[in-house]
Amino acid sequence: MNIVIKKGLFYEPVSKLSPVSERRGTMPILSNILISFDKDKTTLFANDLDVNVIAYADYTVDEEKKILINGRRFFEILKEMGQEDIELDIQENTLKIKQKKTEYILGLQDPNDFPEPTEVDVNNEVTIDGGILLEIIDKVGFAISKDETRHTLLGIYMEGKENMIHAVGTDGFRMAVLSRDIEGIQDFKGIIIPEKTFNDLDRVLKVGDKVRLSIGDTNIRFSTERISIISKLIEGIFPDFRNIVPEKNPNIAIIEKEMFLKSLKKVSAIIDKSEPVKMLLYNGLMELDAESDIGSAKEVVEIDYKGLDLSMNFNIRFLFDVVNHTDNEYIVMKAPDKHGAVLFVGKDDERYKNIVMPVRV
Repeated sequence: MNIVIKKGLFYEPVSKLSPVSERRGTMPILSNILISFDKDKTTLFANDLDVNVIAYADYTVDEEKKILINGRRFFEILKEMGQEDIELDIQENTLKIKQKKTEYILGLQDPNDFPEPTEVDVNNEVTIDGGILLEIIDKVGFAISKDETRHTLLGIYMEGKENMIHAVGTDGFRMAVLSRDIEGIQDFKGIIIPEKTFNDLDRVLKVGDKVRLSIGDTNIRFSTERISIISKLIEGIFPDFRNIVPEKNPNIAIIEKEMFLKSLKKVSAIIDKSEPVKMLLYNGLMELDAESDIGSAKEVVEIDYKGLDLSMNFNIRFLFDVVNHTDNEYIVMKAPDKHGAVLFVGKDDERYKNIVMPVRV
């Protein structure tokens, strides 16, 4: 079978699927991409058993054919080729790829050995803008746990309620909560979506994409016109984030974001990125102190502060994450009288919250 096709029709979907095929797994067959040439379209499949990615290309054939090809090698070949049409000569066990005077020959495997995509037993469907999912990845994903023993914290929690979508990430020491209005969104119960699924979404989605979420009991499908991602859901009970947010903390500081960021950078020069920094609040001032075996640093800045004199220690990386992910010009910090969770929000923005537990030193 001989096919002549525009390189771009293949390059874009293969670039999206190749990272899935490159994941290390126990089944070598999963390092391949399945390409199905059909009479109405061409479909490409990648599968690591947890996540299925399906992409579509506007190319039709008179005689249907399936091939199974190494995903990384095929992508590297396409990346190095020019923009001209490419010719595919499909034989029983080999694929010859030609463009002008360049020629590659790759071995093919039996397409029947490749696992079928997971079916989603859909209970609920909602449609949201790709930009909101990208915002969730950016503003919530960084707080996800890396501890494999805390299974339910290895993903982002999402729920739909009263024309809003809520997304939460936590590692047990800090939490990020993002809420966004979506007119007409259907309520759906809370689900936990694995981190790597959101990493795949981050690669394939664009602002403006209309993404349909088809939600089942154990899996979920994200679909656009050009690509679908089917993922397992994480089973288990996620922490009740509403009861964790310390809304009534009485000690309130309003800190200019850029000043906060510069102060953190100054004191971080003396310590490692995850070591503690001491924060003192008193008399309209914020003092940051850092100390290591090579020396110490102190930065004092004026802020708008109303509350008791307080001394707290924070993982400095957590503070950097709060500042870097808050868009507002001013950050409002709400602290308790005694040891407990501290709330950070943008001024006049209650829809994005970060909660950080001070550390004991």
